[in-house]
Amino acid sequence: MSFMEPLLALQELDAQILELQHEIRDIPSRQQHETERLKEAQERLTAAQTELRAFQTRVADFELQVQAVRDRIVKLKQQQMTLKSNKEFRAMEAEINNAMHEAEGLEGQQIMAMDAVVPIKAKVAMNEARVAEERQGNEAFMKELEQRLTQARARLQELETERAAAAVKVNQQQLRVYDRLRKSRRPTIVRLADGVCGGCHLEQPPSIRHLVKRDNALVTCQMCGRLLYG
Repeated sequence: MSFMEPLLALQELDAQILELQHEIRDIPSRQQHETERLKEAQERLTAAQTELRAFQTRVADFELQVQAVRDRIVKLKQQQMTLKSNKEFRAMEAEINNAMHEAEGLEGQQIMAMDAVVPIKAKVAMNEARVAEERQGNEAFMKELEQRLTQARARLQELETERAAAAVKVNQQQLRVYDRLRKSRRPTIVRLADGVCGGCHLEQPPSIRHLVKRDNALVTCQMCGRLLYG
């Protein structure tokens, strides 16, 4: 067995542990991202619904205004029938005509408001469908993330147990060197291939190559300080 095999086995476990730790830290942020997506879709729907209600209110307001003017025209015509002088009759006729023009203007505005309602209803329907789709996808993905989080935590516990057992097989002095280096250099142990460090890619002198080939002591790269193996 190679001198470095116990350390290499330990490094492999550490790499898996690090990957799982990153995944466990990443999952809550991904859950938050999914929650924000659903929230944004809901906000767009709410905005469209608010816009629709505003135009529907405008339509209803114009309808009331038109009806009020039409009622006033009816009363004016009734009053006109009781007038005795032509001057009063013509004055009332002018007032009735003005009221009719006012009613026509209000009806035109009402029609424009009603026309605007149609595309806004379509926008509401589109956003309702999008929210339903986002909610369905959100629920499924959230469930998947929770399952992955549970599995990752369980697997992390297993790996930490395996790591503790693997660490016992490593010389304690070597273990201290490895643990110190892995805080700042990952991977900590790299292959020396054709005399070149697998970490910083610096070509090592013959003396370093010879020590690595002997495979009986820890050898570090002269540039990056990583542990080398052949």
